[in-house]
Amino acid sequence: MPISFTNVFYTYSPKSPLAFAALKDINVTIEDHSFTALIGQTGSGKSTLVQHINGLLRQSEGTIDVNGFILEAGKKNKKIKELRKNVGLVFQFPEYQLFEETVLKDVMFGPKNFGVNEKEAREAAIDALSKVYIDKSLWDKSPFELSGGQRRRVAIAGIIALHPQVLILDEPTAGLDPQGAKEIMDLFKMIHSSGTTVIMVTHDMNNVLEYCSNVIVMKDGRAVKVSTPIELFKDDETIASIGLEEPMVISFAKKLIKKEINISLDEVKNEASLALLIKKGREVL
Repeated sequence: MPISFTNVFYTYSPKSPLAFAALKDINVTIEDHSFTALIGQTGSGKSTLVQHINGLLRQSEGTIDVNGFILEAGKKNKKIKELRKNVGLVFQFPEYQLFEETVLKDVMFGPKNFGVNEKEAREAAIDALSKVYIDKSLWDKSPFELSGGQRRRVAIAGIIALHPQVLILDEPTAGLDPQGAKEIMDLFKMIHSSGTTVIMVTHDMNNVLEYCSNVIVMKDGRAVKVSTPIELFKDDETIASIGLEEPMVISFAKKLIKKEINISLDEVKNEASLALLIKKGREVL
């Protein structure tokens, strides 16, 4: 499901003293079936950009094409509900949006809201809960009896029960400990491997390196670079200009390379891959 932005602008509180240009002439394409990260400083326009993909925000100027769903500035799209079914948006702390009396009912709510009958909604919810590893013994419990990590997985299940073609994640690991963050990211990796396009707003460069195939760098409301993660992390000038810290494993690998240790930066994804590269380099010596 490719997503194309053409000359897209967005201004908060237009024609007022509080007017703020959040997006400025965005021209980018998010590739079908990619795992794309949006990175940049706070206020660079990342969250504003992704909220346009399902029509939650409507651009001031320009056109957005979400696999044939055309969103034009100043024009209504009669298929906006269908678009929102195909584009799932997981906000920061999605567990705060849980409200039903049981876990199963909460996950069923989305499909039923889009016109799916009770039986099919239940089947979709059960399938989604299984994918996020919520045990059957918890389905009839109140969501508020679950741990924080379990509640977040239930909230995510409510989105994937709709079988979206695109899944948007806004800081998905916020507030999680390292183990919980890894579990959530591995879950999104599994969802992506099934063919879903995943778009992630994040400040965590380690996750960008390990999980993402593409990166869009935002600065002052503009998309200033589109690349692969490793191409970005090789570009010291861009990293410095946007004030982001490169992944620790990349920083360490660069220091080893300066000491003439035989390592290919292109093959570094995480600590385990770096350890293997160091071992191979020593064997060559």
